[in-house]
Amino acid sequence: MIGTVSARSQPDSFPADRLNQALATLQHRGPDGQGQFRDEQVWLGHTRLSIIDLTNAGNQPMESDTGRFVITYNGEVYNYRELAAKYSLGPLRSSSDTEIVLRLFEKLGVASFRELNGIFAFCVYDRQVKKIWLVRDRLGVKPLYFRADSREITFASEVKAILALGAGRPMCDLAALHEWLYYGNPLGSKTLFRGIQQLLPAHYLELDLSSLSSKIAAYWSLGDQAHNNAGIKTGRGDAVSSVRRLLEQAVTRQLVSDVPIGVFLSGGVDSSAIAAFAARHYGGRLATYSVGFDFAVDGGELPRAARVAAKCGTEHNEIHISGEDTAGLVEKMVRHHDMPFADAANLPLYLMAERLRGRTKVVLQGDGGDELFGGYRRYATLKYYPILHPLAVAMARFPGIRTSSPLAFRAQRYMDAFAAADLPTTMALLLTPEDRNWNPEDVFAAALGGNVRVSDPFARYRELFPAFSRLDISNQMSLMDMSIVLPDTYLEKVDRSTMAAGLEVRVPFLDNDLVDYVVALSGGAKMPFGRKKWLLKAALRGIVPDEVLFAPKTGFNVPFAKWLQTSLKPLFFDNLAAFARARPDVLNVDHIKLLFSRTCEGRQNHSPLLWKVLNFLIWVNVTKVEFAGC
Repeated sequence: MIGTVSARSQPDSFPADRLNQALATLQHRGPDGQGQFRDEQVWLGHTRLSIIDLTNAGNQPMESDTGRFVITYNGEVYNYRELAAKYSLGPLRSSSDTEIVLRLFEKLGVASFRELNGIFAFCVYDRQVKKIWLVRDRLGVKPLYFRADSREITFASEVKAILALGAGRPMCDLAALHEWLYYGNPLGSKTLFRGIQQLLPAHYLELDLSSLSSKIAAYWSLGDQAHNNAGIKTGRGDAVSSVRRLLEQAVTRQLVSDVPIGVFLSGGVDSSAIAAFAARHYGGRLATYSVGFDFAVDGGELPRAARVAAKCGTEHNEIHISGEDTAGLVEKMVRHHDMPFADAANLPLYLMAERLRGRTKVVLQGDGGDELFGGYRRYATLKYYPILHPLAVAMARFPGIRTSSPLAFRAQRYMDAFAAADLPTTMALLLTPEDRNWNPEDVFAAALGGNVRVSDPFARYRELFPAFSRLDISNQMSLMDMSIVLPDTYLEKVDRSTMAAGLEVRVPFLDNDLVDYVVALSGGAKMPFGRKKWLLKAALRGIVPDEVLFAPKTGFNVPFAKWLQTSLKPLFFDNLAAFARARPDVLNVDHIKLLFSRTCEGRQNHSPLLWKVLNFLIWVNVTKVEFAGC
């Protein structure tokens, strides 16, 4: 999805060659076709991944019957048939969800956004009143970026398409760079490109074409949803049965498709639950896919996934992938993310998606289960914040006890998080591998580092915390994660890594009805006595094997630290040398080399920071981005 709007009627504002080049940058997201709409002020483009209604009737951009409204739309709305019946939206020209989204907007306007249960980002253009609306789904599964000035606004599903439309040499946003240094990606509406923003989840932008004046508003709020229903008393048995029913309903909804659907089955609780419910309701034999990588240090979860697949009766596929040409893969993913993205799990996810090309266009996956049901240790640990905070503050008064061993470094980072001045900062520091006392900003040269330090990398947490402050502390952390790390890191990783290979990932755990119910439950209802994902596991007894439900959590660890010291070492130092020659005032090269040597010697583990530096080097060398103040 892509578009650009000019403030005035200028036929030469949209040269065809530039528009076609920009549209071509998104072809990987929609390899099945493309379309364009154009009038005096507006150009809309679309690359199609055909999933619902494979005929030309589902092509986009799509116009309403009267020609008044035009839509370009990325994603899926799962309840489109129910909405068509509820609001009498027929007769229809197609069987696509796109037409329903367009007709519903024609009938309800912005009130239609709350009705949509799905993953989406879209633009609707009203040619009569000369307005445009940009909209993003409730939890930020699908991306939507935009750039606006007094003459023009451009928007797209990926930043590369906006850059292709041209606006001079890109500049780096230093406040976003400070966040990236800690989390591996910018947060909220920020991107690493100055002037390019991301529309926040559950928000819409309304644009008046006559003046290019705009407003941004929320159409749904996670905090409001949690607070409005928090007082409702729910018995443990009712909660267990409701979660089972709502999750099964969510999976069933997301099986709507005119092409085959698969399930990515890792062998963990979340994906096993999705596979079990999907196998019950899929019209045919469900395909499940498990992936084994030659760099999985413990052999991976293939055996457990195979047992789950056998129990569910799926057509199970094991895909074995070698991590050859890791250097080329890292460079490729920097280009797909358009920014230096530090979650190295994007690499195996892309390899998996690439191997599924031609087998299926749609895969269901278990993202969101940990955030929704309390699957991380920090949710239980934060219950002890009233004790740990003063203890950590007291320990912070004796900086001489800090040592440089990797184990001590981790412990000190953890205690530093609890010593923070406020709870939102503690939450932020629990989600970064960096310790602010070790000054990660020192990877930048003095002048740039000083400009970076001006901004607050924890501001997004402080900004959002008041919306959740009246909830119990476990729910505060859970909803902060759903508002920040889920859209900004995990869903970003999933979208970019899989859409790079033309694969759509659906996430049943983020279904509207399931989320609405679970976020209103207390932390104690979901995790009694701090037992991670207790409620979900109780709901899945008899559906998912006990050996899966009660197995230790085993996340997938990409050995990027080992790669940095072996196969990726030439890539790192070649890019560092090229960077230093072209931009001697941006990085503190000697400090970076010191971090590298300390890590190789086992004195400290700066691998997460060095991994970010590698991605940063490649990004700057590719995009030629500029830095103010250097």
